[in-house]
Amino acid sequence: FGQIVKAAEPAFAAVLTQFVYGKTVSKAKWLCLPIIIGGVILASVNELDFAMSALVSACIANVFAAIRGNENKKLMETEGLKERIGSVGNQFALTSILGFIISIPFVVIKEGSRWGDFCEM
Repeated sequence: FGQIVKAAEPAFAAVLTQFVYGKTVSKAKWLCLPIIIGGVILASVNELDFAMSALVSACIANVFAAIRGNENKKLMETEGLKERIGSVGNQFALTSILGFIISIPFVVIKEGSRWGDFCEM
């Protein structure tokens, strides 16, 4: 179910871009959103394994993915940065690695007590 909600990421990105970052989203993109949201609704209709935690987690992941996309776009508009890092792929890799490193303390706090169970696998 979480993956179905995650498919609505373009809707989160458009709303964040328009209302938080203050940039206009084209009419074509706005017109595509009902199709995406409709697809998510159709995929969710027969979902019997609904969990509120999955919905909340997927929505939080969508928000942060939209923020990452907007921040990457803003960063690539910085003068001279594109030449220093080389390409958009390198920038995406750097932000993914940075996101992983930042998440490590949260994982240790949340799941650290189960480290022994993991090592036994």
